[in-house]
Amino acid sequence: MSNLWKYLYQKDTRAFFYLNQKLRCRILDIIMPRITHLGGAIFTMLLCFVLYTFGQKDAKIAAAEAFVTVSGSQGIVQLFKRRIYRKRPYMVLPEVNTFWSKLLKDYSFPSGHTTAGFSMAAILSIYFPSYSLLTYSLACAVGISRVYTGMHYPSDVLSGAFLGTGFAIFTHTVRCML
Repeated sequence: MSNLWKYLYQKDTRAFFYLNQKLRCRILDIIMPRITHLGGAIFTMLLCFVLYTFGQKDAKIAAAEAFVTVSGSQGIVQLFKRRIYRKRPYMVLPEVNTFWSKLLKDYSFPSGHTTAGFSMAAILSIYFPSYSLLTYSLACAVGISRVYTGMHYPSDVLSGAFLGTGFAIFTHTVRCML
């Protein structure tokens, strides 16, 4: 079993270095640190607030579900981070490109920004299917930005995407049953 974990870690690290170093260019160095904030608490909660305050019926329901989904999934993210203790890539790997002078001290698994991005994308896609391509593209961009900026491994991002999407489906299902 340990050989399997070594193999998966090697693949994860190789994908990390591809996204963090090989894709590096001036344009992405400007865009990626900004895109990453689309999965942050300020943006996601502000979007919920704006949709609820200024939206019509479906937008208000979507905003309420998104708020519950993002809040609940972030609780699960914090539970995982406090149980798994996976150090962030820039703490472990050599020569990682990072974009902030003040780096995070918490743990890496799973990606909270990606979880929030996919939570929002899933809920918005349920209520506004014509925007699905846009919302999921932005959620994917948030996930890629987390690796590009050196904050997460690709497996952290994939786990966050599954967690965010799964929790959104769960929240929507429970609300429809009530």
